[in-house]
Amino acid sequence: MARGKDNRTDAGAKTGLRELTQFEKGLLKEAGRKVTVRVDGKAVEADLAQVVTSKLFAVAAQGSPHALGHVLRSINEAQKLNQALVREEVERGRNIRKSLEEHLARAVRNGADPIWVVPHPDDIVITEGEGWALTGPVDEDGLKPIQERVGMRDVLLLQSVLDERSGHGDGDGGSASDVPMAEQAGSASTAFAMMLNDSMPERFRMSTLEMVFVTDRHHRLTKRELLKTTYRAWAAIGQPKPRGTTLPPWCEVEPRVERLAAVLRRVLDEIRADDLVSGHQIALSLQDLLRPRGAEKA
Repeated sequence: MARGKDNRTDAGAKTGLRELTQFEKGLLKEAGRKVTVRVDGKAVEADLAQVVTSKLFAVAAQGSPHALGHVLRSINEAQKLNQALVREEVERGRNIRKSLEEHLARAVRNGADPIWVVPHPDDIVITEGEGWALTGPVDEDGLKPIQERVGMRDVLLLQSVLDERSGHGDGDGGSASDVPMAEQAGSASTAFAMMLNDSMPERFRMSTLEMVFVTDRHHRLTKRELLKTTYRAWAAIGQPKPRGTTLPPWCEVEPRVERLAAVLRRVLDEIRADDLVSGHQIALSLQDLLRPRGAEKA
């Protein structure tokens, strides 16, 4: 039956579902809006749809429910259609994930490292009652910056052990697993590694336990091996540093990081308010805000 064909999406056409009209979308949005009403003398928060239903019964008791009944039927029909469309999207997400699982299996058989295969089935997140989303990179261009962050995180974990050996840590010679990750090494290395780790899509992140295992492995290196490995690791990611370089203690870095975060928040607020439009304006604003306190403008 071809009724409503012109209003359907490609996916909806297969199941006979049409798209929600703009009116229905607005109706659902309004029906889900939270309002505060008084019930038995108390302020209670409820969906507008619940309020309409309560009002419908009250008006019906007075013999005139027609207008409210029409609104309630419209809301109910829109909700049923929306639920059907959501179920369809969830099924579509499952099909996409299954297809990507087959793609991943073929890639692994051909010798690929599964973590770097894109798009990846683990990046398809399906939420029952809502739909699905792709949370990771879709191609090599999207994967490259993540690979760079992974490399930097791993080098910083190695650097944190060198910083500890060089006197930034507590120096008791104990295992890295004896203290929380955030307190290890005493330098900024661990903190920056954790920040980078948290900024990645979930499947690229290390758990705290995995970070402990990694740093424990680095702790087993001799000082000579650690110096050589760290030097080569920085060079491998394109940021060579002199042998034995250490990062400053976190207590010195933290105020600068906090100041930079405050500056970035302020600039982002100005961008959202359209006070900063061009890249040149943004650069000038950053220069001004990051200028050392008391320094004169050029």
